[in-house]
Amino acid sequence: MKARSWLLTAAMVAVLPTVGYGAEGLEGKFMVAAQVGTQSEVSGNLMQSAQGTLLSQPISIESKRYRDVYGPDFRLQLLLGYGVSTNSEIVARATYYKTDAAGVEAGTLSGRPLQAFFEPNAYEEVGFEFGYRFYLASETRLKSYVAPIVGVRFLQEILVTFASQEAGSSITNIPFSKEGAVPVFGLDLGFSFDLGEHAFIGVDTGLRYQTAPPQFDYLLGLTKIDDSDGRWTAPVVASIGFRF
Repeated sequence: MKARSWLLTAAMVAVLPTVGYGAEGLEGKFMVAAQVGTQSEVSGNLMQSAQGTLLSQPISIESKRYRDVYGPDFRLQLLLGYGVSTNSEIVARATYYKTDAAGVEAGTLSGRPLQAFFEPNAYEEVGFEFGYRFYLASETRLKSYVAPIVGVRFLQEILVTFASQEAGSSITNIPFSKEGAVPVFGLDLGFSFDLGEHAFIGVDTGLRYQTAPPQFDYLLGLTKIDDSDGRWTAPVVASIGFRF
């Protein structure tokens, strides 16, 4: 009997602070958080297939997905927010992502294997996002939320080099996609857990879609290769922050 009473008391101690904590909600509170994580390439082709002539030799180029070229790497983000009601926040986020580009088998040149190398060797982007978070449980320590996102990403110019060792031929630094800004849209899903009156930790995930950057159409007869698809990615980041 004493054991049951002790277990009931322990359960109430664990549950009641979670339910009653922060009963005032989010309205009027500022939030700042640092986020670090990674992202996965979900879908979209970076390079499209095409056939034509290069260096007076027949060439066949295969389509390649973003995830064939770019692997996951560190994503860094800074998040600011303000509570506009007891269960919602407007958020603004600065983002930075950089990942290495891998050489890929790209098709054939005169029937011999052809490789493609994208330059610079590291893909790099800087972005800004804005969203509206709706919390499903804003007055407890454990808060879950969903947030539509809209923003912009600034991309660098990309060049591509085609080389065939067996054919003894290569053409380097072909302009592929232009430097510029592209819109991004997405949805965040996540949760946060209050460590105290001000500090919290959390995890964000979701989906992002960014449109393709403008292409150069540099190689006559092969202009289709740089007609990249829009890019779907799935970021996952851990957060540590404060509300005040």
